Amino acid sequence: MENMMKTSLHGQVTLYANILTDVRIARMCGYSGIELHTDKLLRYLDVGMTAGELKSALDTYGIEPVAIDIIGDLEVQDAAGREKLFALTERLCRVAAVIGAPTIQVNPFSALQGYPIDDIIRMTADNLRVVADIGAEQGIRFQIEGAAWTPIHSLQHCLDLITATGRPNVGLVIDFWHFWASRGAEPEDISRLDPGIIYGVHLCDGYRPEPGAPWPDERELRGCLPGDGELPVREWMDAVAATGYTGFVSGEFLNQRLWEADLLYVAEEMRRRIEQYI
Repeated sequence: MENMMKTSLHGQVTLYANILTDVRIARMCGYSGIELHTDKLLRYLDVGMTAGELKSALDTYGIEPVAIDIIGDLEVQDAAGREKLFALTERLCRVAAVIGAPTIQVNPFSALQGYPIDDIIRMTADNLRVVADIGAEQGIRFQIEGAAWTPIHSLQHCLDLITATGRPNVGLVIDFWHFWASRGAEPEDISRLDPGIIYGVHLCDGYRPEPGAPWPDERELRGCLPGDGELPVREWMDAVAATGYTGFVSGEFLNQRLWEADLLYVAEEMRRRIEQYI
């Protein structure tokens, strides 16, 4: 059976381009979709550009907006922080509805480091429930990414957070590097997932610390294109395929040298490498 997965340009790959240039790069380099970088999107909106203008550019170039990446600090507990979180959610959901992006990524980080994991999940779920309800009003869903260096990093933690939140518009993005680097999942764990809970896939490569070693800056570990690091990319991609997932796959890295390279070359090479695996 023909594989239905499609490639999406992640705005992190072309970090120093603005959002309209990202849309054009996606078209020029042969992608079907794009994950819009939140900082770029907010810069665009803050100078008076509109979601309608962005939709026109996406339509002109025939690029599907796959997701907006990211809403961070999902676990924040102080009143001012929660107000900021929910205001950003409302703003991005309005944009997502206009441009037709079905998904926004959410990331809990490390503000609750030191609390028991059950408490961290419960407190984070309280916020995610509000976020999910804001999105539901606009038909938007949310994909959880468990960053490797944060308390909520394993596949089980993410699934527990989904259960604790109790909302139908909350699922997962399967980021190979985060799960692999944190030793928070194995490919066979991914292969057993219901594909309906997988909203996106980040095909990544890189390196990871030895067990128990401290985390360096993430850019020291994620400086390579797929196939150039130590992550067994083929095993992880095969595991995703085994679920029956047929959505978009984005490539991602964090690396200063690659960001300073020819962005057209890097974006096209990333697309080519993704296609080698899907």
